[in-house]
Amino acid sequence: MRPSHQLLSAVFAIAVGWALGESIGPSPRVGSEDDNPCQNVRLSGFVCLDCNTLGYCIHDSSDQWQTVSMLECQSDHSFYCSDEGTFGCTWQSKCLVPQRGPFSCQQPGVFPDPYDCRKYHECSALNVDTPRQCTNGAGYSTLTGDCVLPRESDQCTSQQYSCSKSGQIGAWLGDSRFYYICMSDGSTSFYPLLLKCDDGYIFQNHGCVVSSRNLELQAKETPKCIGNYNYECSTENVWGNSYCKCVDGELKARTCPAGYHFDPKILACRTESGIYDCRDFEVMMCPNNPAKDEYCLCMSSQLEVRSCPKGEVFNEYALLCLSMDEDEKIRLAQEALRIAHS
Repeated sequence: MRPSHQLLSAVFAIAVGWALGESIGPSPRVGSEDDNPCQNVRLSGFVCLDCNTLGYCIHDSSDQWQTVSMLECQSDHSFYCSDEGTFGCTWQSKCLVPQRGPFSCQQPGVFPDPYDCRKYHECSALNVDTPRQCTNGAGYSTLTGDCVLPRESDQCTSQQYSCSKSGQIGAWLGDSRFYYICMSDGSTSFYPLLLKCDDGYIFQNHGCVVSSRNLELQAKETPKCIGNYNYECSTENVWGNSYCKCVDGELKARTCPAGYHFDPKILACRTESGIYDCRDFEVMMCPNNPAKDEYCLCMSSQLEVRSCPKGEVFNEYALLCLSMDEDEKIRLAQEALRIAHS
């Protein structure tokens, strides 16, 4: 289909078509959607009503669509209707006119047209349909959101749904994020209602499931833990000396230093009370703990092992967690003072 402002450019093609087909006087079609396909097309301009007939869609002042038949083609001699590039009857190896049918919005979003790969539908939150059509001759791709599908692609040459009974459901062949439910048009034919799964889901069997690709990305990209915090490895390990520490998004088993046990209430290794004489909130190097990125905090005469932020180490001179460069500078300065006083 092309918009009505290209009417003049179609005159020559129609004239050729008349020579190759049978001319008929322009006559409006009224009645059912089969008789009035513009009710489904809902775009003004030339349109192939079927393989043999070129028509014109008119949107009247009463908000109704009228279909006007313009030209009949001699399909017995491979002259089929064309509403793309050239309007009229053109020789084609096969008819490319898509099947027509109804479309109604079921949820907000952008949906492919079930019948014509060049068309797509913008559905509002109120389920108001705004039909669109690619103007570059290509088909609409739901994967890219652009008009990039070659007309010889499966999405343009093969029906993307299968409806043989009312209530039948299935995945949209071109993009399994979409699925359809078959409805009866009141006669012996059926048409699909299109819907879409939530983001990260695809339609399989009888419902939307997490996409295997999404699961792979989650397994690859989503860490099992965050920061460099401590975690319980098992709920059975109550007051033991083993725990898990987050290292680069993975949980690694760790053991508390000698003289410490793991307290699941504070998720830290701590000593028994009364062993060390220290003030609350006093910070110090941890006895018997060689880890450079940890320090001890005194609480109720107990030492609790704490972790420095990721990428930092504890400096016993400054009693702070510092970057490795800052830690090295302070250590070199302390070493210089020691040598100077020796």
